[in-house]
Amino acid sequence: MTSAMSSSDPERVVRRLLTEVHNGHRIDRLAFHHTADHRELDPRVAEHAGLAGLAAFWTRLLAAVPDLRVRPDVSLHDGDRVMAFLVWQGTFRPGTEAEREFELHTSELFEVRDGRVSEHWAVVDYSVLRPLGFLPQQPTASGRPGLVGAHSAVERANAAAVLGAYREVLTEHRLDRADAYYERDYVHHNAQMPAVPNGVEAFQAYFAANFAAYPDLSATVDHLLAHGDRVMVFATWRGRFTGQSRGRTPTGRPLVLRTSDLFRLADGRVAEHWEVVDYSGLEDVGVPVRQPVAS
Repeated sequence: MTSAMSSSDPERVVRRLLTEVHNGHRIDRLAFHHTADHRELDPRVAEHAGLAGLAAFWTRLLAAVPDLRVRPDVSLHDGDRVMAFLVWQGTFRPGTEAEREFELHTSELFEVRDGRVSEHWAVVDYSVLRPLGFLPQQPTASGRPGLVGAHSAVERANAAAVLGAYREVLTEHRLDRADAYYERDYVHHNAQMPAVPNGVEAFQAYFAANFAAYPDLSATVDHLLAHGDRVMVFATWRGRFTGQSRGRTPTGRPLVLRTSDLFRLADGRVAEHWEVVDYSGLEDVGVPVRQPVAS
């Protein structure tokens, strides 16, 4: 995040929140950082509970992880919205038999109004939180799948290319069209799990296996931001585990998998890709997930 900003600049507002609340543990400052009518759509926070529910979440979290620290990874600022990947680290219940180091990856979307956060969504990896006793407190709210506000012609074209890839390649399963949306040697990053190998051929092989396991797999874009050569999304994947893949026996269970993805485009194609995934969706259909290891 850049530094030459006004006090109401959305990036500065988010940075200030991370400094005081996420890392400073100043729960008493929540009202300063959020509007009075703030809508909290983070699945970790109780539905319709307002700032009181947000305070209850932070009180419980910091009681369990008193040394919590949160590090921003990649981010994108689009008008009055900021989407950022965060890495949460700390010691869960230090000094008890349950003590363990943990690392949690999330993607957070903040909407800012008058210098305060007015709405907040998140993609949270519950494959890490569930073993610690933290379960979703509200269903995932509906999103805003289109761009908001003014954008350049390049930003609109990049957003259209990403939406086209989700529609044509990932939902219609047209893997033969991957070259139209991805550079041949595009680079894939995933800090939670081993990333898919780079390049279109590895991408095609990976999704061919997924389409075999989930023949009706579809991807819906829930939120869309664009700035410069980058596009960032929240997406929901749905399908049913009815096909064989990678030696796993199908369970027939429905998949609901939430991801957040940041794409860097060059000449209208994806050249680089970062992601945060809620891997609990795979656990729910019977696919074991390797737990991330704290660094």
